[in-house]
Amino acid sequence: MRLAIIKEVIKDKYLRTIFAISALLLLIVFTLICFKFIGIRNPIIVHFDVYKGIDFLGSRIDVFGIFLAAVVIFLINLFLSNHLFYRERFLSYVFAATTLFLVVLALIAIAAIISVN
Repeated sequence: MRLAIIKEVIKDKYLRTIFAISALLLLIVFTLICFKFIGIRNPIIVHFDVYKGIDFLGSRIDVFGIFLAAVVIFLINLFLSNHLFYRERFLSYVFAATTLFLVVLALIAIAAIISVN
């Protein structure tokens, strides 16, 4: 990715910090997935309910799909935050905060899947 594409985000210290934290959390999610699920061939419990038991079984592709969705949302929000920086700065901050929130949710989801398996 060329840095000229996201030059407004890099200039603002708040956006730079929030997106850097989000990228670091995405890296942590990726390493967790790689260390825990790379060698597993069995079905993975993706959802577990206390009352019904195991609701949804999947493969490691489904777990990587959660990570991929978080990366796509991160990139879209990064682009939108950069594009709207001079028009609506507040909206850029909202996109950045939403990105951080959704990446934390992805981290929680992956941690829950790891703890069940």
